[in-house]
Amino acid sequence: MPHTERQNAGPAPRRAARVQPMFHRVLQADPRDVRQALTDLRGRFAGAVSADAMGRLELVLAEVMNNVAEHAATQGVGSGCMHLCIVMQDSGLSCAITDDGSRLPADCLKPRGLPALDPLDLPEGGFGWFLIQGLTQSLCYYREGHRNCLAFTVPYTQVS
Repeated sequence: MPHTERQNAGPAPRRAARVQPMFHRVLQADPRDVRQALTDLRGRFAGAVSADAMGRLELVLAEVMNNVAEHAATQGVGSGCMHLCIVMQDSGLSCAITDDGSRLPADCLKPRGLPALDPLDLPEGGFGWFLIQGLTQSLCYYREGHRNCLAFTVPYTQVS
């Protein structure tokens, strides 16, 4: 079709929509909001990210965001608001979570292995940071003013 005819024919047909490479939510530090954000996240990246990578991402985010929600509820610090941003990169899903809660304890990000435990006497909790460290790369934390900033990447393929 000559150029002049295309101008009069209306807009060019659209291509199939691609998954948006960025996911952003502002949510309350509340278990219901955390669940909804994880549901929305799965819907956003469905078909674009493997089930394995999506499962690892959800596990890490659930652990981090539920920790924020738990500490916001018990300590009454900050506004109880979280910001979650996830970007699809070539190597994985890069994530940033910020909140107004209390400072993260210094020992949380120290590299550590799983302690030797008696299978008959396993504690209920305490494995969260071990899981987070094992499922992420480039894990970093800093505090800017009254805000906590945690960033990491969940690789598309599990690295052992």
